[in-house]
Amino acid sequence: MKLRQKELDDISGKVFDDRVFFRLLPYLRPHLLAFSGCISLIFVATGISLYTPKLLGKIVDNALLQKDWHLLYRFCFIYGALELLRMGSNFVQNYNLQKIGQQVMQRIRQQLFGQMLRMPMNFFDTNPAGKLVTRVTNDTANLSELFSAGFVMLLGDILLIIGVMAAMLALHWKLGLLALSVFPFMIFSMMFFSSRLRIAFRRSRELLSKLNAFFAERVSGMGIVQLMGRESFERRVYCDLSEEYKDRQSDGVYLYALLHPAITILSAISMAMVIWYGPQYVMRGEIPLGTVVAFFAYVQILYQPIRNITDRYNIFLAAMASAERIFTIFDMPEEIGLRESSPRPSREQQLGALEFDQVSFSYQADRKTPILALQNISFAIQEGEKVAIVGHTGAGKTTITSLLFRFYEPQSGTIRLGGQDIRTISKRELRERIGFVQQDVFLFAGTIRENLLLLRQGISEKELHEACAATGFQHVLDRLPNGLDTYLEERGSNLSLGERQILAFTRVFLQKPSLLVLDEATSSIDTGAELRIQKATEELVRGRSSLIIAHRLSTIREADRILVFERGHLESFGTHDELVKKSGVYGRFVALQERTGASTTAQSTSSI
Repeated sequence: MKLRQKELDDISGKVFDDRVFFRLLPYLRPHLLAFSGCISLIFVATGISLYTPKLLGKIVDNALLQKDWHLLYRFCFIYGALELLRMGSNFVQNYNLQKIGQQVMQRIRQQLFGQMLRMPMNFFDTNPAGKLVTRVTNDTANLSELFSAGFVMLLGDILLIIGVMAAMLALHWKLGLLALSVFPFMIFSMMFFSSRLRIAFRRSRELLSKLNAFFAERVSGMGIVQLMGRESFERRVYCDLSEEYKDRQSDGVYLYALLHPAITILSAISMAMVIWYGPQYVMRGEIPLGTVVAFFAYVQILYQPIRNITDRYNIFLAAMASAERIFTIFDMPEEIGLRESSPRPSREQQLGALEFDQVSFSYQADRKTPILALQNISFAIQEGEKVAIVGHTGAGKTTITSLLFRFYEPQSGTIRLGGQDIRTISKRELRERIGFVQQDVFLFAGTIRENLLLLRQGISEKELHEACAATGFQHVLDRLPNGLDTYLEERGSNLSLGERQILAFTRVFLQKPSLLVLDEATSSIDTGAELRIQKATEELVRGRSSLIIAHRLSTIREADRILVFERGHLESFGTHDELVKKSGVYGRFVALQERTGASTTAQSTSSI
């Protein structure tokens, strides 16, 4: 099942999605005690905030107007103690919420990365790296904000609004109704702006994802960008995307800039109501002066949480959107067979005999009329046999290796290794039994030792040095000051292409596979380096089945058999001499190679 790029951004856009919210709750289970304590502190802080305006009214009525200085001192002490308690509660609450948010974010980030490690290859074919980076970084950070500054704070704001409204109505219902008369207009303003903010925020989020994807792609392909002289063009495209993102962000800023003054104006109208009608009720003897003072304080308290809610609305919306996208990835089926374990294979099954039986495959299997990358391919490689595959770009050579490693599953046909259907072999064991050296070697940032031990752990120092000597990699180590402990930069950029290729040969040499697959493995190596590893390669393939995808005639000649692919079909097969006599695709390839020399690999390949 494919997860297309648009599905990661195509979310419901709801302010609150109960299904998403309830899926987030299990992440709080390990922190339930601390989270419950934070909610308890919310009630403490809210209770103090609701009581202090009433205390101010008592100070006016019972202390200031009565000129009771002793009582005033007592009230001032109580007021100060309550404020200190409220600030202390807020500190403990904020600290614990931030801590919980970081721990939840760490757990989700680790789970998300683990899920991506188990996703099938077509997931990465249809989702740019920049978008996936956004999922792991931005989206998990948004969820942290939800737990640290979203839900609990929102609960406190709602409790405070309800409490203030109840307190005002309890003190004097007439003045309370007058002060709250603008509240419906405030709710309408929030609803009016929130719908537009949601649209602006969603567009901004989609553009940020595109911006990240564009940036990641251009950085990874910077060599091509500079080689083709596209710096100015790519800069213009990036600036256009950045400008569009800025415009969408500006839309949100503009709406916020309108919303806050609207709330401030309505808050001022409410305060004006209290100022105008409050003294009138005092002069009529309906309420004391302290009640009017309490109303002033309540009105100021009432509209602050409303402003907070509008500010946290953006956080809440971003968190819900991020959670929905993250759970979309969690719900995707992982690569089939990656966790499975296979029964211990028999001695015969451990052999490297390979068979493709009527295999057909398309990368567009979900389309009505898919284009087949391979069509009814059948061939067999006997134990210890060396078979070469040739064909132009797009002929299906690399697809063969992708199916062999079960990165993709064929739509029809069967692939057998050691006489066993590879679908019955766990992917982990299958990939341990096959050694693979690619043209474009990928090395991780870390030491050379760590990169050599990716496939097998527990290898002794003696085995390591023997393997390096056998493949010629020892010549590379001798010039490095730290030898095996030399730190490699990203993708091994401090080694040459040839040196990286020899490292890959050494890594497979240590793996000791049953079947060896070389995908144009020597195309990036100069003649001197190729000679150094030729002997090691012969040792590596001795006694093992070998499938070699190569364009160099010298490599192809040594194969026991040659398979010639043409547009997803097996065009012909046989030995070098047999195929040359047929004067077909392979004959033209050989003639061109002999005329131009092995150095013109790219041209000869495209001419087949």
